[in-house]
Amino acid sequence: MRIIRFYDASSMLKIVPESFEDLYLLARILSQGDSVASWSKRRFKAAEGDTGEQKDVFIRLTLEKAEVDRNASRLRLAGKITEARPEEFVRLNTYHTLNIAPSDTLEITKTEWKDYILKRLKQAVQESKRPRLGIIALDDEKATIAYVMGYGIELTGELYSGLSKKMREKEFEEQKVKYFDEIIATVSRMDVDIVILAGPGFTKDDVKKYMESKGIKPGKRLFYANAGDAERTGIREVVQGAEASKILESEHVKREFGYLNIFFGSLRAGRSVYGIERMRKALQDYSVGIVMVNDSALGKAEVKELLDMADKSSVRIEIFNSEDEAGKQLSGFGDIAGIEKSLLK
Repeated sequence: MRIIRFYDASSMLKIVPESFEDLYLLARILSQGDSVASWSKRRFKAAEGDTGEQKDVFIRLTLEKAEVDRNASRLRLAGKITEARPEEFVRLNTYHTLNIAPSDTLEITKTEWKDYILKRLKQAVQESKRPRLGIIALDDEKATIAYVMGYGIELTGELYSGLSKKMREKEFEEQKVKYFDEIIATVSRMDVDIVILAGPGFTKDDVKKYMESKGIKPGKRLFYANAGDAERTGIREVVQGAEASKILESEHVKREFGYLNIFFGSLRAGRSVYGIERMRKALQDYSVGIVMVNDSALGKAEVKELLDMADKSSVRIEIFNSEDEAGKQLSGFGDIAGIEKSLLK
């Protein structure tokens, strides 16, 4: 996430999401009635009966619905148009959907920006500077190593197999094992929990079989994907594909279920709380270490009050996606729950 500027006078934040995770976060902090604006395309018809042509227009609308299209990696913001440039291409007070992709600039105006939301956005800015995912695009000639950062792809090196069809069979096999060992050692050294091995052909599958046959565990969660080549273009292909988005999204879900498991495990012992009144008392007693809340409840006055209390006490706030399974489970507890401080690392 990249924050361009916050305009205090107008309460307008100009921001650039840089990853699928950023789109996911924005969908959860946006509320009905917010003003959102970005460049978009609109079909303009010069006369009745014309098929029309697509025009680039700047559109501001009053938000009615925000949702993430996981397949297209887009944030869809639907609402009624309140401002447009150039005006001749757009009718005000008609409905439109802004399709926000990573690297698109988005303006968000709220009647009030809560401190915990601004802190979460600033946290996303810091998180964008850390590696989230490792990718190695490989074939039988070379391997390209890269990190997926919040701001894009960072190439960190290349490995060459040294294989040649002119080699004798024994020499070829020895060199191939050496190449595979270098790839596995690289995976082990990468500063991430998850690495995707991708590429054309069967080399990635051969590396997998080699590790399984030798009982090698590189200490990372490994995923495998197809890519057109072992170059930067292959890395980019994986990043833009559905597999990487699904993996990053699953990390959110995994974290949410982790908190829920602690919550359920400590509920009977009275070390977890849920519901508005119990949460208020726990916050007043300074006994809560984390507050879990569904994004669908962020607009409720009593929930805003509790989140303000939590934020002032430096209590961690975890916003759940109410449409995911973890969010649905949290909804059964009044959309808000807390875990005792001592249970958290």
